[in-house]
Amino acid sequence: MDLLNLPRLDKAAVKKSFNRAAKSYNRAAILQEEVLTRLLQRLGYIRYSPTTIIDIGCGTGRAVEGLQKKYPKSDIVSLDLAFSMLQQTRKRYGLFRKKRLVNADMEHMPFADGSFDLLFSNLALQWINDFRGTLGEMARIGRSGGLLMFTTFGPATLTELRESWQAIDPGPHVHQFIDMHDIGDALMATGFSQPVVDSETMRLEYGSFLQVLEDLKNIGSSNADKSRSRGLMTPSKLNRLEQAYRQKGYQQEKFIASYEVIYGHAWLP
Repeated sequence: MDLLNLPRLDKAAVKKSFNRAAKSYNRAAILQEEVLTRLLQRLGYIRYSPTTIIDIGCGTGRAVEGLQKKYPKSDIVSLDLAFSMLQQTRKRYGLFRKKRLVNADMEHMPFADGSFDLLFSNLALQWINDFRGTLGEMARIGRSGGLLMFTTFGPATLTELRESWQAIDPGPHVHQFIDMHDIGDALMATGFSQPVVDSETMRLEYGSFLQVLEDLKNIGSSNADKSRSRGLMTPSKLNRLEQAYRQKGYQQEKFIASYEVIYGHAWLP
């Protein structure tokens, strides 16, 4: 199965989930905040002074403050599929900063060729259908010598939940994520050079199984697979899912949710 360009996601469902989660996102996005901090730290090791920056899949705009602090003279554009997320992003810009907010799909971005020096994206690339095509879009809007800096999730993400669902229902319930090595190959194939890709596993601990599901809901991570079941979660199925999860991801009286975080950067020639 080629996950790099398989149209498996219902983008209308993705958009709806993130619009709904805009106000609850910041309370639940503990892991997303930590990954962003680490991505900004990595950016600090690279000597680069971009004039124009785009935050692709900006969510509630958590990256804006860090990017403004590091590059106070740069123009920053925030792009997201969900309009409600951009409304939250607006609050992140400094009082006297021009707010550049674009409501669009990162697979088809409304910018001229060579518009940006720095392409920045934190945990958003997992929500696209055509991975190579989206990297091609990034290469198109990036300037010669420009830098792409990103994170996304790898296939070891939410393995506990995926295996628990498979034990009770074989249908698609957990997102399919792209392997780190395939991402590196795709970067080269779409015109980027000197790609550097690595990963680490981060684990969240919860006191109850419902907290695992509630966190995913609050950050907009709903099942958006086109082949997903449209049926409601019954109490009986929820109980069976929790029992399966206790076999897969319950340690020392905590429910574990694992995330494989992939970090990457590459340059445009």
